[in-house]
Amino acid sequence: MKCKTNHKEEMKNDLMRVYREVVDQHSFRTQTEAYEATVTHQAPRYYVDARWALQVIAPMTRGDRSALDRMSGLMQQMYNDLLNTVLMLKQKEKYWDSSLYELVRHAVLEPAPRFYISTDRMGQIWREKAAVRRVRTDVLRKAVSKRMEYETA
Repeated sequence: MKCKTNHKEEMKNDLMRVYREVVDQHSFRTQTEAYEATVTHQAPRYYVDARWALQVIAPMTRGDRSALDRMSGLMQQMYNDLLNTVLMLKQKEKYWDSSLYELVRHAVLEPAPRFYISTDRMGQIWREKAAVRRVRTDVLRKAVSKRMEYETA
C-alpha cells in the first residue's frame, strides 16, 4: 500500500525540516550519514491514509499477516509499528468503544518511530527540494534585479 499524494508532500516537507534540525545538531562526515540520521529520526506521524492502513491492519488484528509478504521491509516495519500504536490506543479508556477504523484514523496521526523511507529515497527528495529552492532563488533574484533597474531609471 502506497501513501496517498497529499501525504507524500507533507512527508517531504517534514523530512526536510527534520533534516535541517539533525544537520544543525550534529556534524556528519558524509551526506549519507546525515540522510541515515534523518530517516531514523522520529516522524511527526505515519504517512499513510487511514483507509489504506485499515486494509492492512484489520487482517493483522486477526493474525493474518499475508498482506505484509508483498511489502518491502520498511513497509512491513511501518505496519507492524502502526499496529502496535493501534493496540496501545485501544488500551486507553478514551478509545475503548472506538471502532478499528477510528483507532487507525487516530493512530496514523500519532508520532511514528521513524520515517519509513530508504536513505537513497531521502537523497532523491533532498535533491528535488534543492532544485526547487534554486529555481525560486533565481526567480526572486531576477525580480529584485528588475525592480532595482526600474527604481534607478
